[in-house]
Order: sequence, then structure tokens, then C-alpha cells
Amino acid sequence: MKLNKSLHIGRTLNKFKKMFYPDFLSKFKLKNTLESFFFNPDLSQTKRYKVILDKIDKLKLDKISNKKVKKSKKFNSLLSGISQNKEYKKLLKKVNKFKLHKIFIQKFNKNKKNILNLQSDNLRDIFFRNYNLIKKFKIFENKLKLPKNNINKKYDQKIGLIFYGDHNLIIASAIIDLNNNIELSALNELPIPSTIIGDSLVEDSSELANILLDSFTLLDLVNSPLLIVLSSSFFNIHTFFTSDLKQISNSDSKVQSKSPYLPANTLVDFLRMADSKSAKGLVRTIYSKKDFIQSWTDTLEIINTPIIGIVPASAHVFDSITEKIKEEIIVLLDIESTQTTVLIGNKLAELNTYKLPFGYSLYITDDLGKSSKSYFERAYNSVKIIMKDTNQELPKNIFVMGKGLDELLNSEISLPREFKPISDLNLANYLYKPKNMQIHEIVSKSIDNIICSLVSTLSSCV
Repeated sequence: MKLNKSLHIGRTLNKFKKMFYPDFLSKFKLKNTLESFFFNPDLSQTKRYKVILDKIDKLKLDKISNKKVKKSKKFNSLLSGISQNKEYKKLLKKVNKFKLHKIFIQKFNKNKKNILNLQSDNLRDIFFRNYNLIKKFKIFENKLKLPKNNINKKYDQKIGLIFYGDHNLIIASAIIDLNNNIELSALNELPIPSTIIGDSLVEDSSELANILLDSFTLLDLVNSPLLIVLSSSFFNIHTFFTSDLKQISNSDSKVQSKSPYLPANTLVDFLRMADSKSAKGLVRTIYSKKDFIQSWTDTLEIINTPIIGIVPASAHVFDSITEKIKEEIIVLLDIESTQTTVLIGNKLAELNTYKLPFGYSLYITDDLGKSSKSYFERAYNSVKIIMKDTNQELPKNIFVMGKGLDELLNSEISLPREFKPISDLNLANYLYKPKNMQIHEIVSKSIDNIICSLVSTLSSCV
């Protein structure tokens, strides 16, 4: 396979889904259906109650209805599990009690208004107690899923994940199902000497290809599609207004002026941000060194494996955060060994990166508590200066990701209150249990935070 040498940065590749998931199954809609009335302020309280009863009645396994209507095996299995739940039975008793109260009240003489009003008040109290129970009840949460054996495994796709940064290479085997759930089944981490990958270039493509091919054989990734995630330090992002550019091209003088590299050695990927009215007329540009990307594509040509793309480590994570957090300004720090990348922007709007000339390695000492405190104090003050220079207000939380979290934190040392790890946001549904993996070889003490950012990137790319 001849790999196109142009850079594929930051693309979600819808064609990838069509290629590997030809027949998407529809998602189970129970949770979404119930939430649509639980949180709909337009429904009156009486209508809310009626809808609740209707939905619960549909969940009952009625023998007569089973004879009349032939239900699917999947749905019957699900209903059977719910009907046998003790808490569910208790809940039904309370709702049935509510029905009895309602019938009792309807039998009252219409002239006995005072008694009826009193009973109605009691009825309302009973309803709201049961309504709150139903709203909080666990059967309507994500935890209730179709049995695992009912998911068609033939649509699962195995993908190879490659991450490179700080002279470390992580290669993982990931399995994605139709619901975008990710399971890491095998992984190894390798230190890479500077003779193979230097500070800004793959020095020996043949040797790097051999290392990758050996790992693919070990992790059973031969012929699996690959997503290559490269350290944020290799990329710069800037957003322009289209009105400020003569042309959306690498040759535009303003585009060139924001590149940290020489014009002849600059590769730019453009992304129009025109999907939102607030973002109309914006173009996101991602800069990288042409010879650096070229050295990676040379390596991938030797491997001759399907490629999903080459992406920066933090850009997709940032976009995933904007889907979860509705804030005017979002700040993300990617902490690496000798450098920290700061991303500032918002959803479908301006996004710019800033490079802080220090990373976690500058602060690592025998006293990890002091090391962590010193790093985050300097990082916080640096972000404050950037926000002041750009006339922006500092947000409530500064989100953090990267290897630095694994190096600066442990079970006894947590983040300062101004910072929040991306793992708290649940950007991707994934399973990572090293003890259950047949192959899990790492050289670092922990790679949990890197894994979190990797699966978040993968989830947004497929």
C-alpha cells in the first residue's frame, strides 16, 4: 500500500466507520426515552405521573401480552432482569398504592370538596415521593446495559494505538464496539534512543519500523488499522479570521507569520470552523515540521499497514472537553518532560496553543510533594499571565493531561484545587485493567493518565 504523504491531522474520518462498521445497530433507547420527560419542564405534574405509569407498565412481563405480541429475545431478556429486581418490585408496590389512592378519591362525593382537597394533597405528596424515587432509580441509568453476549462481536474492530513522546513509545491493542466502548487488550511501552528518534526527527526509519513490526506481532496487530498520536510539543495551533487571510493556504504571509518553523519546513493543516454562527469565518491552523512528519510517513510506508491518521495528542482531547464543559473559556495543559503545552479556546471557536519552557522533569526531586507543588504553582502563574495578556478571564478549572500527571502525582499527592484531570470528565468509555492483560509491559511507574488521553483521542477519531 502506498501511503499518501500529506498530513492527516485532526480528522475524524467518517469513512473509517463506513469501512469497518457496515451495518450499525441502533442504540437501546430506554434511558433516553425516560430522560426526555424527567427533565422536560413543559410537562405538568399530572402528565409526568401518567407518562411514568405508562413507561413502567410497558416494562411488566404480562403473560397475556406475551401471547399476543411476539417480542424479541433481547428485549425479553432485558425485561426479565428488570422484573426480578427487588427494588423494582418495591417501586411498583408504591406506584400501585398511588393508583389505589386515586381510585379511592374518585369515588368521593363531588360535594365533599374539603375532604377531597385534603386527599388530593396527600395524593400529591405520595406522587412526588414516588416520582423522586423513579427519577433516581438505578434501572434508568447507564449501568443497565444489554447483556454482553447479545452484542454482535463480528462488528468489533481491533485498532493499533501508537503514542510517541519524551523518547517513549507506547503501542496498544484496542478493541472498539458499536457503542464506541474501548477495551485495551494488550500494551507495551518502550524507551526509544535518540539514534532512532531524535528531538525533532525520526533518524532511523528502518529501525523504528522493525520495532513497530515486532510489537505488532507480539500484540496481534498485524494488518490492524493504526492511529498514531504524537506529543503536543511537535505541533502548534493558531486560529485566524478568514477576513484576515488573503487565501487559506500555506503561502499566505499571515499564516506563515504564526509558524515557529522556517517557511520551507512548515506543514500546515487547515480546519474551517464554520459549523457554528459564533464561529463563522474562523480557520484553525495546525503547524508541524515538514521533515518530522515526512520521517514518520517514511516509517509507515515501510510498515505497509492501514493508517487512520497522524494526530496531535491534545487537540482532540480539547474538543472533547468542549463537548462536556459549557464554559466561555477552556484551558488545557499537556504536561511533558521538558515542555508544557497550554491550549486556550472554546467549542468551534478560537483555539490557540502556548508553549511553557518547562516540564515536570525540571521539578522532580526526592520530595514528590514539594516537586508537585512547585510545578503547579509555576504553571498556574504562567497561565494567569497568558490570560492577562490576551484580556481573558481565568476559568474556574484548568484541565490537565499527559505524562506529567503520572510523574507528579500518586495516591497520597493530589492536584491543587485550581486543576482538574481529564480523567474526571469521562471523555471516553474504556476498560484498562493491566492485571487482566496477557501482555502489559511498561518502563514507567504509571501510564494511567497517558492511557486516558489516548483513548479519548481514539474515541473522537472514530
